Amino acid sequence: MSNARRRDDATVCTKFRSERFTQQHGKWYFFTREGTVEGPFDYRRAAENRLEDYIKVMNSGVLDPDCALSILPHAHGPA
Repeated sequence: MSNARRRDDATVCTKFRSERFTQQHGKWYFFTREGTVEGPFDYRRAAENRLEDYIKVMNSGVLDPDCALSILPHAHGPA
């Protein structure tokens, strides 16, 4: 899990909230603070790894935090 945090976060969080992940029809998805649903992933660990990458990008300051970034070319939520 990542120790990364956003500039406006008061404390470091080392755990992902369990409700951030969901499984639909055998595929895993995660929800972002920006309101996107990312996936599908074959395994929960793959979704966790991609979420860590997503958090790193959002913490980098390269992107506007209000952008609707999707880290997959054709990301879509659970059906």
